[in-house]
Amino acid sequence: MSIRIQINNSDDPRSDYITWTFVPCKIMSDESDPRTLILRNTDPNGVGGQIVFVTDPTGTPGDNLPITLPANGNVSFFIAGKFDFQAGKGFPSSAGKDAIISIQDADNNGIEIGQKPVMVRLRKNANLLNPTERNDFLDALVKLNQSGKYVELQNMHIINTSTEIHKRSCFLPWHRAFLLHLERELQEITPSVALPYWKFDEAAPNIFRRNFMGVPDPTGLVNFSNTNPLINWRLSLFGVGNGTRVRRDYVSGWDPLTEGAPVRDEDATLDLGTTFILNAGLPSEGQYLKTGFSQLESDPHGSTHSSLIGQISNIGQAPADPLFFLLHANVDRLWAKWQWLNEGRYVSTDKNTYPRQGPPKFPNKGGEFGIGNYTNDTMWPWNRIIGSPRPATAPGNGLPDSPVSGFPGKKPTVGNMIDFQGQINLSNNLNFAYDDIPYEIPDTIV
Repeated sequence: MSIRIQINNSDDPRSDYITWTFVPCKIMSDESDPRTLILRNTDPNGVGGQIVFVTDPTGTPGDNLPITLPANGNVSFFIAGKFDFQAGKGFPSSAGKDAIISIQDADNNGIEIGQKPVMVRLRKNANLLNPTERNDFLDALVKLNQSGKYVELQNMHIINTSTEIHKRSCFLPWHRAFLLHLERELQEITPSVALPYWKFDEAAPNIFRRNFMGVPDPTGLVNFSNTNPLINWRLSLFGVGNGTRVRRDYVSGWDPLTEGAPVRDEDATLDLGTTFILNAGLPSEGQYLKTGFSQLESDPHGSTHSSLIGQISNIGQAPADPLFFLLHANVDRLWAKWQWLNEGRYVSTDKNTYPRQGPPKFPNKGGEFGIGNYTNDTMWPWNRIIGSPRPATAPGNGLPDSPVSGFPGKKPTVGNMIDFQGQINLSNNLNFAYDDIPYEIPDTIV
């Protein structure tokens, strides 16, 4: 006789990883008698992740949920990571599956009859990671590189592909898919890993250390501690600089240990406007005027790249430095926070959310009014389409699958990247979230 819980309606243990978004669950019994139970959020060590329960994703979440479980039957419910809106604080996991669902017998003094461990897995400020979180991320990154898959990611972001992914509206959606690709690959190696972000407008003394992203010597070569998995990190990028080490230094002598990069700070970035883009050039020009929130592509994004010296300041080589992904995770976090603060910016069909709607005006051209920049367009290289106006190659084999979320499939569209937490449609949940950006229950949910 047994009672068990499925997370994401799956017995696959890789499905036991949640974010702030509600995910469907089931509690099942093969017992011959019904049970009156209480599912309770526990935090036995005082430091682990915490969850909340609802019977319906539009309901009010609670720390426990009474359940009447029929004989040889099941009951559906939803869980999510706990975020205290009054305190403005979330409760993510700090290690493995440390968020414990306690199954208690309500008819027997609440005695515990079972547990289900899960993880509230979130993208966190890299400067605040604990040593286990940091080392698990670095170890997975190195193993991915050793497998040959990291170089595929590098080769998606080179000079010959820049016009596909920069200086157009799809800059943010494309890079969101790029980060998701890396993160899903890392999670295949170590399921507890989430991509951390470098909050580049603040001092980050714990990132720029030999035990994390490394410290440049007087020549600019980055050095790592003997215990850092990155110690043997070498470049491999379409034959460019193969076998050499990462170079990185800081423009104008600014010191990331004591100050943020000389760029537009977070508050000023979020203040750029409530719409994505306000004005556009003529279709024949293939350009757009950067106004509104789209200005973040130049500053702080571009300014942060150019505040550094080395591969990371070179479009064609930037992802060869692992710091690239921490930088871009923060760019994506700023977009996600802008979406949250400006109500309705998860609606992909709203031009204020994203200006290029539907199919491209000029499907045989690139640029702002060409293919790859509109919400219905599949994105290169995941669509495996090559040849003008697309790049001549398509590294990889589509967007990696996720055992938690079947969305968006191998060939994501620009529009697929917008409702990333499933705010408008739960099935659009991409199963990533940031520690400081909650999921807010919308008025209507699909």
